[in-house]
Amino acid sequence: MVVELAKGSTRNLRRFLRKLNLAIGKCFDDIEFTSLLRSVNSRYGDDYWLLGWKEHKASDYLSLFVLTLIDKYNEEYVVRIYVNVSTISIVLPTNQLNLTDETTGITMLINGNTANLSGRVFCITNIEIKRLT
Repeated sequence: MVVELAKGSTRNLRRFLRKLNLAIGKCFDDIEFTSLLRSVNSRYGDDYWLLGWKEHKASDYLSLFVLTLIDKYNEEYVVRIYVNVSTISIVLPTNQLNLTDETTGITMLINGNTANLSGRVFCITNIEIKRLT
């Protein structure tokens, strides 16, 4: 019976993460990912409360985000999100830029007639959920 309850609670959290669009295979830029995490408490505070997260860099191409969440029944969970990290870097002439478009998560350096755009992209490879007792 206890095992079934634990499976049910982690299943609900997994559904919640999918609702946030945090699923295996999804990709986000650096700022988009952290903005999504910051929005959890304001948008979904009735269901889950995000206590915090920390990024652990495994290598230049792999990172692990460890999130701590509490549900409405005061059950605490640790969510490990494994991501592949890629870097995008593009050089464009400045006259081809449309600065009215959203450039969230991208660093832009304008040097004369050229603009260097760069940023990190996270692609989720695995998600592990553990309920703390």
